[in-house]
Order: sequence, then structure tokens, then C-alpha cells
Amino acid sequence: MRIARFPVDVARELLDAGYYRVDQLAGRSPETLLSEIKDRNKAALPAHFLPALKMAVYFAESDSPDPKKLFLDQWQ
Repeated sequence: MRIARFPVDVARELLDAGYYRVDQLAGRSPETLLSEIKDRNKAALPAHFLPALKMAVYFAESDSPDPKKLFLDQWQ
């Protein structure tokens, strides 16, 4: 994962789920990704996971992502 300011814990979960490249997230639903991660975890996930996944999908689908949208607070 090469997304600036992306939470390490979310990146680790994506890696564990088999997503090794940002382009693999293009076209994916952030809610579906969250569901996949939840299915693998027994503990509740922190609230920042869904905004982080929304940001990751946006980044993957954008040729030239808006730097202002690469902050989690833009996705809550």
C-alpha cells in the first residue's frame, strides 16, 4: 500500500485479506471490504476503518487524487 497518511492497521488488514496492490481496490465497495475484514476478526474494528477504506478505493480509482481528500476526516 502506498497511500499517504493511510492507517497502518487498516493496511495490514487489507494485506491479510489478500489485497497487495492499490489497484486491486478499484471498483470495490468499501462496505464489502469492511465486511470481509470483519469476517476475519473476532474483535470489533475501530471506527476509522470505513473512512480509510473509502479513501483507499477513491485513491485506487483516481488517476490524479485530490490531495485534500487524502485525509480520513474527509471521508467520515
